[in-house]
Amino acid sequence: MHETSIVNSIMRTLEQEFEAEKLNKMKAIHLKVGILSNIEPRLLYNAYSAYHLTYPRYQHVELHVESTSLKIQCDVCDHITDVKQYRFICEKCERPSKNVIQGEEMLIHKVEFED
Repeated sequence: MHETSIVNSIMRTLEQEFEAEKLNKMKAIHLKVGILSNIEPRLLYNAYSAYHLTYPRYQHVELHVESTSLKIQCDVCDHITDVKQYRFICEKCERPSKNVIQGEEMLIHKVEFED
């Protein structure tokens, strides 16, 4: 399950970005995960729960995962289209496009801290 290594990487990133005092006040981590990112949110939650068995320090921190839709930007007319049923066709000019602008990402979108 590669979600375990993703959770470890997320926590390492946060530990590099914030001082220990700030991390102790962390309340929630918000992620954005694209549907083409090859990350299953349910498995990510499971991996996050398992992470607490080894590192109970962050047990109080909630994890929120938002799935992002798949969007393309047309190379011809520059129109942005929400991809439905994996049809990578511009809804304006009806030409195919492989220019994915959303849906492949896994981002730490927001981190909440106690006041």
